[in-house]
Amino acid sequence: MRRILPLLCVLLSVGCGDDDSSDDVDDGARDAFVPDGGPIQNDDGGVDGGGDPGAVGVMARLPDGRFGEATETFTIPAPDEGMGIYIPDVQDRFGDVDWDTLDRLYIPAGHYPFINLGNLPDRDPADPLVITNLGGQVRVGGLDHHYLFVVGGGSGWVLSGRYDPISATGDEAFPGHRDNEYANSQDSYGIIVDDELVRESVSGLGIGGGATQFEVEFVEITQVGFAGMLIKTDNEADATMSDVWIHDNYVHDTVSEGMYLGSTQAQPQHTLEGWDVSYNRVLRAGTESIQLGQLAGDNEVHHNVFGPSAIDWRDAFQNFQDGNLQISIRSGVIRVHHNVFLGAAGSMVGMFGNDVPGDSHADGDGVVFSDNYLAHFRNLGIYGHFRDVSPLTYTIRDSFIRGYAFDRDEVYTDATPPGHVIRQGTNTTPFVVENVAFADSDRLCSPVMGDCNGEATNFTGSGNSMTTVEPIEFRAAGLPTDFDYLMLEQWTDTASRNGDAPVTYPADTIVMHYGVPYRCADECAPSDVPGESDSWEVMAAFPDDVRAVPSSPYADLGLGEG
Repeated sequence: MRRILPLLCVLLSVGCGDDDSSDDVDDGARDAFVPDGGPIQNDDGGVDGGGDPGAVGVMARLPDGRFGEATETFTIPAPDEGMGIYIPDVQDRFGDVDWDTLDRLYIPAGHYPFINLGNLPDRDPADPLVITNLGGQVRVGGLDHHYLFVVGGGSGWVLSGRYDPISATGDEAFPGHRDNEYANSQDSYGIIVDDELVRESVSGLGIGGGATQFEVEFVEITQVGFAGMLIKTDNEADATMSDVWIHDNYVHDTVSEGMYLGSTQAQPQHTLEGWDVSYNRVLRAGTESIQLGQLAGDNEVHHNVFGPSAIDWRDAFQNFQDGNLQISIRSGVIRVHHNVFLGAAGSMVGMFGNDVPGDSHADGDGVVFSDNYLAHFRNLGIYGHFRDVSPLTYTIRDSFIRGYAFDRDEVYTDATPPGHVIRQGTNTTPFVVENVAFADSDRLCSPVMGDCNGEATNFTGSGNSMTTVEPIEFRAAGLPTDFDYLMLEQWTDTASRNGDAPVTYPADTIVMHYGVPYRCADECAPSDVPGESDSWEVMAAFPDDVRAVPSSPYADLGLGEG
């Protein structure tokens, strides 16, 4: 089935891009980013300012009561049955509400075709307006509407589906992964966007309209026709989108990107500054798991599990939309660390410099990619592309790479094996590669071949090794520890990226079809539709507890929780 470019994004100028962009940095690591109002774990394992000192994992990071008690609340009136919530200017619609002091904005439980909340107030992030569900679960989607959950404007607000009895958020019956209960947590979040793949080219959660300094937590997004999250205000260079915290969300089974953050459109566009993207599960994305554009200032992406990605690589909406992480940096530093990346058909990590006139630059600008696990990719592992910004450095260190298996030419018939896994795309952008453990190839880097240790023009490699890299073992992923994630795809009968060539799947391939996994019992022909043909065996839903087991050498990577 072919898909067209999304006709996005209504009402908030959160448009879509069709470009692939990204770029790298030195060892000038800044202190760990803690957003305004975020908890700081103390030496006893608890959280300063409240919480159980014996708590671990989620409850240590996000203790009950972290938003304080709710003294001023307002509940949006429930619409007629079957209708959506359309409030493009909440302050105008509810003029009697004191938006400067309101503690909670409640969305009544229900199943809505869409929700649109615009012109949110400007608040101090230290005293946020928390938007949450009341009386049960808020479910959006599956009712054939042309957009789903759209939020716009304002600052210092939080969108939360997390149950917190002290702060009076969420609902006890919909705890999500509270108390570290990750396994089989599908459909258990207080806020869920699930379009059931009813419409093509529709994203799950869109945030724009000049919004800045906001937080999104404990939201589940699944089976949407384009991106899970689409967060940007297109074509507004003077807009700000800074100090944003995206954490503890569960995004899975999207047709395109899991997270699409920042614009890939032509200038003028605003920057992303001071972002923290952490502790998210972004699983089974059709194209990239996460795409970050227009980066400036200091940003962090850490302790997430991304993948498998690019599972729809045969039928993606556009050529070359089949990586895992894509970064486009204008200035400043982005630190990508302690993540797990699984699956890619193109470059697993693509990095671009985005040279925008008027931007300021400083020594130390770039990307620091450290303490990550990367596995299962069909082409390049890490690629620094040709769009130069100066000064800018790509630093790759202390990471594990395994599972390279070139078969990209099954779709892109003119593709040839790259002959290496990390590529310095241009020798004008400095590359530093240190202490990377790599399996499955005898040539790790270009231009320094062999074991990747040595120097070339603006390239320095040291401490790298060709060695055994064990597969990561998850607590309950629903797949064997040694599973090859390139054997998991989105089902299609024809490959639109290869001239609509018919697709035949070999035995033991697992495909997703309308959110359900199927295993090919024998060779599965294009006419064998999962759910209709005995060639495909239905599987149980994946539990998706993708925390590494405590005994794993990668136990502190990914979600890294107790």
